[in-house]
Amino acid sequence: MNITRENTGELTALLKIEITPADYSASVEKQIAEYKKKANIPGFRPGHIPTGLIRKIYGKAITADEVNKLISGGITDYIRDENLNILGNPLPSENNPSIDFDNQDTFEFWFDLGLAPEFTVPLDQDFGINHYTIAVDDEMVDKYIEETRKRHGKPAGQAVPENAAAEPATEGEPGTLSNNPETEPAGMNQKFFDLVYPGLDIANEEDFREQVRKDAAISLSSEPEKLLFNDITRALVKNTDLPLPDEFLKRWLVEHNEGKYAAEEIDRNYPSFTESMKWQLIESKLTRDNGISVADREIRDYIRTYMLRQVSTDDIDAEVQKRYEAIVDAFMQNKEQVERISDQIFHAKLMQFFRSAMTIHPREVTYKEFLTTAAASQGYGDEHHHGHSHDHDHDHEHDHEHDHEHEHNH
Repeated sequence: MNITRENTGELTALLKIEITPADYSASVEKQIAEYKKKANIPGFRPGHIPTGLIRKIYGKAITADEVNKLISGGITDYIRDENLNILGNPLPSENNPSIDFDNQDTFEFWFDLGLAPEFTVPLDQDFGINHYTIAVDDEMVDKYIEETRKRHGKPAGQAVPENAAAEPATEGEPGTLSNNPETEPAGMNQKFFDLVYPGLDIANEEDFREQVRKDAAISLSSEPEKLLFNDITRALVKNTDLPLPDEFLKRWLVEHNEGKYAAEEIDRNYPSFTESMKWQLIESKLTRDNGISVADREIRDYIRTYMLRQVSTDDIDAEVQKRYEAIVDAFMQNKEQVERISDQIFHAKLMQFFRSAMTIHPREVTYKEFLTTAAASQGYGDEHHHGHSHDHDHDHEHDHEHDHEHEHNH
């Protein structure tokens, strides 16, 4: 089998694959022998069907199947060996030579490729990106404390059960109070402090308020983090000079979606697709160039830390540790959960990289100011996964397998 490549544009190429009988004859003969053993044809005993008859009935289909296997494997190997960074999948050329399995024994197939561009990510530019910190003011602390006292209070005339469990604070701004006039708020005393923050040795109201302020700050940090990530991705996509082979990609989208979308729909939605494609290329480049990856041991450490977060490590002996490791082993078999944890770790590493490599301006705002800013940020709240998966396969190489199913007229 001979494969050659011709550049047809800045970001497109044509693969020409020539397949001769020497490439497939042995495989075809082996398959014919297998068919002879298993075929059931009236008038013949199994295993005693003439080879010529098997070849006449099944030979063309067997040849086509073996040729298709050669094409698929050949393209995959060529892309890997030549270290080509392709976009989408190879597409059969619209100018493919005709194929006739009845009268040909040498075949030529052409495939169009879309190539990823070489580019530089302008991390050194100042895009005016802000990282917002929501200030926790006294009003928010008072509101949370009042709500918590109500939640752990008692109906008028009744004592609070000594074993009442504290409910954790919810993420975001403290909610509204339950206006139950018959509920008597819990007192601001040691019993209440221990109920809300067991094990933290909160000794007085001042310490309690400070802990509430810290918890609120942590609770309110996730939304600014999401906005920061969105602002970073938007800035990098907008300001990175990253051309794409548009006509090839539009054609690939039509074929990839198997007729679900007309060409007009592809054209209409193409700008949003290119934004997703560009971010995927940028993220992949930054990941590859800066060694951002997630190892299995990091996932195991994450699971282990989560399990032991409320356990004193001083109390764990070898036997207990062995049982915990068995639980970790079992958890690692859950591919969906492992992928979720891997994505979390990867995202944290990527954000850490952005903080070290880009100019990001810290800015403290009130909660209302943040909501106004977030609402004004185009696309805020949308998922910024852009329909892709990260190439950080837990220390394993990604095998970029491409489907090369081809229909030939037999």
